[in-house]
Amino acid sequence: MKSHLHLMNDYRRMNRLLHSGAVFCALDTETTGLRPSEDRIIEIGAVKFDKSGILDTFSTLVNPRVLIPPFCTELTGITNKMVFGQKEFCEIAGDFLDFLGEETIIVAHNAQFDLRFVNAELERMKHEILPNRAIDTLRFSRWTYPENGHWTLQHLAKQFNIEVKAAHRAEDDARVCMELFFKCIEGSMERQKPLEQP
Repeated sequence: MKSHLHLMNDYRRMNRLLHSGAVFCALDTETTGLRPSEDRIIEIGAVKFDKSGILDTFSTLVNPRVLIPPFCTELTGITNKMVFGQKEFCEIAGDFLDFLGEETIIVAHNAQFDLRFVNAELERMKHEILPNRAIDTLRFSRWTYPENGHWTLQHLAKQFNIEVKAAHRAEDDARVCMELFFKCIEGSMERQKPLEQP
């Protein structure tokens, strides 16, 4: 699956990309575990934005058709009762893909995790995987703040006074990721390429 991920690594061009009129989608998933081949998505949250701010949001619980392990419930607060009766991924995939769009640039913290899970779910449906380019704010934050030592989303949110309303819930994590993306651009302006240069 790794070769299918279109990660953008030229972090010096992020400010130019932002001001080019590009539309981004901050994405987060909550899952039953760490293995896309065996575990399942239980929640998707996405925040579409551009340089002016939030354009739209998407959030849904997903019935994984397997039991949620206790450690996942402890981390996320999502219980088996909450997902019982919710739609399965194959039933919400169309709405999610319509929301995302193919030209939108995905922004996610540890992006490989979320992209591999979404792609694994799509492949189970015999659907094409995501064609979108993506930016990993974990890597971007390490590049911007190499002296930090800690780059978890929650640590960075606290460091930069980004409001966390519901940690480890997909939509709020996606919003925090969006705000971190802006902070990384702001924090690396001396290294960002000028807007007027090609």
